[in-house]
Amino acid sequence: MGIEKMMLVNIDGTMSELDKTLLRCCESGCFHMEPAAAKNADSHRNGLKMLSEKNPYTPLVRDMEELCKRMGVVTDDTINPSEPGFETLEDFERYLDNLKSEIGTLVEERQECYKEISQKGAAVKQLKHMMGMNADFEQVFNCEHAHIRLGKLPVDSYDKLRYYEETFFFVPFDKDKQFYWGMYFCTQKEKVIVDEIFNSLYFERVVIPEFVHGTPQDELEDLSDRINKLSLRVEDINYELSRIAEDRGDEIRKIYSLLRFRNNTFDLRKNVATINNKFYIKGFIPKSHSDGFKKMFSDVRSVSVAVIPPDVENDLTPPTKLKNGWFSRPYAALVEMYGVPVYNGINPTLFVAITYTLLFGIMFGDLGQGFVILLAGLFMTYKLKNKFGGLLTRCGFSSMVFGFIFGSFFGFEHALDPVYEAIGMGEKPIEIFDKTTFILISAVAIGVGIILISMILNIITGFKQKNYEKAIFGCNGIAGLIFYSSVIAAVLGMLTDRSITTAGYVILLIVIPLVCIFCRVPFSIAVKYKRWQLSEEGEGGIGNFIVENFFEMFEFVLSYVSNTLSFLRVGGFVLCHAGMMLVVMTIMEMFTGMAQPVVAVVGNLFVMAMEGMIVAIQIIRLEFYEVFSRFYEGDGKPFEPVGATLKTDNN
Repeated sequence: MGIEKMMLVNIDGTMSELDKTLLRCCESGCFHMEPAAAKNADSHRNGLKMLSEKNPYTPLVRDMEELCKRMGVVTDDTINPSEPGFETLEDFERYLDNLKSEIGTLVEERQECYKEISQKGAAVKQLKHMMGMNADFEQVFNCEHAHIRLGKLPVDSYDKLRYYEETFFFVPFDKDKQFYWGMYFCTQKEKVIVDEIFNSLYFERVVIPEFVHGTPQDELEDLSDRINKLSLRVEDINYELSRIAEDRGDEIRKIYSLLRFRNNTFDLRKNVATINNKFYIKGFIPKSHSDGFKKMFSDVRSVSVAVIPPDVENDLTPPTKLKNGWFSRPYAALVEMYGVPVYNGINPTLFVAITYTLLFGIMFGDLGQGFVILLAGLFMTYKLKNKFGGLLTRCGFSSMVFGFIFGSFFGFEHALDPVYEAIGMGEKPIEIFDKTTFILISAVAIGVGIILISMILNIITGFKQKNYEKAIFGCNGIAGLIFYSSVIAAVLGMLTDRSITTAGYVILLIVIPLVCIFCRVPFSIAVKYKRWQLSEEGEGGIGNFIVENFFEMFEFVLSYVSNTLSFLRVGGFVLCHAGMMLVVMTIMEMFTGMAQPVVAVVGNLFVMAMEGMIVAIQIIRLEFYEVFSRFYEGDGKPFEPVGATLKTDNN
């Protein structure tokens, strides 16, 4: 459970070596880049200015992606783009022009084929509804004295035609459930009125393309033949493109990856500052990579690399890179949901891993169901390569452990009795329904322990940040720790008839910590600055100070109670799980024969799906509200090394 130590890196050199320097930074895989000049007036007065250039690689990347898409070449950014002879922008432009000339004609021809197939296919679709017309389209549309329109008329509108005077004729050729397909014609003199009538009846005109001249039957045959020939030509073109893609696919993918890499590298220039033909780069690297990073620039004479402590420049905040072990690594995603911890804070991933695994096992204790969850986690980890598989594996194992303690195996509460007898235990350790009070008290005790550890983590964080209000006088600092633990001890004493609440105990361990919490701001100012002041702003009188802190004190005390009792849900879910499985077993006993195992399987699956999801969410709630709220600061900046997913061999 830790955070990687960082070092600040300052790099400078001549502008002629800028591209090579940026490439080396990307190749290192450990350089987190920062703006090299602050965005303030001092930077401009010093003559430093940030580079602002249009990326010349971006249009080439788009063209390359389009060509790869047309050829069916699947690109992959993670491929190692080691291709000699591609050092300048002109190299990529020349390669792209050659590739365009090689496949451009084929691609354009295929596009024209697709266009013609689309046009003729639409015409075929219309002609199929006109098969009842025994006349050439050219003759029909060349009539001088008749006004003719082809189209489709809704079925319900067709019945309304009889209400109009016979100033027109409508000839149907085809019919489906919605429309009559046909044509209407009238004299040229009546065309305006007739068109208006058919428009009111929702007649939809069908425009026959100019290339259709003969009868529908002849044209349909010719168009179908032409479409078949075009489709065959498209297949030939696709085969030719696939052959080129197969022969040169690896080469194209490498060039594309290298082009993307150069494009991304050029974008890094926006963080580079320049003055007098020199560039300046700033960033952070893990302390463990310091020596190796400097060696990467040993052969570049004009470039100097200075590795200094991360707190030398106050305007730069070091990024946070978490160090997690094998057990806690799958839980990093849960921590990052709340935010990345600050650099000088604490990495809580191990703490979350332990508490989450423990609570899940307690709340979902079943040996059989836990084994199923464990298998699901292994499948997700090794087959699906899903990062949450490890989390399921650990939670499943914890569920198996507590399932053995509770004696539950797929809801059968006495299936493990022979195992207990074989190892000399006689009976299972905990009979859930016989020890309800013990389970609930234990859940609260676990919550108290987790809250106390959270306070200790807050104290450690406060001292690391030199925040004395947080570490000493806050409600989660030393004063809060003493007050909370003393009240818990007093309550335990009263419950066991061993009262320890003497006058000295109350004054020293309860009253004085409360006073420290009440006056946490002036006390912390006195410790840090050696002077007395009610608030950091110095505003407001004593009355305002008392009123504000009184209500805050009330909120703090209330949070102690609510956060502690919130862990009752842990014991509640133990009882809930046992109760739900009891219902499943009761329903199973209502059936006979083969129906019983079916009910048992379906019931177990239902409980695992529903309760497993609810338990997972409830534990996240406990972690975020009862634990993280006490010590965790998720305002950190994640460590994002430039070029982490793209590597080159061009050194």
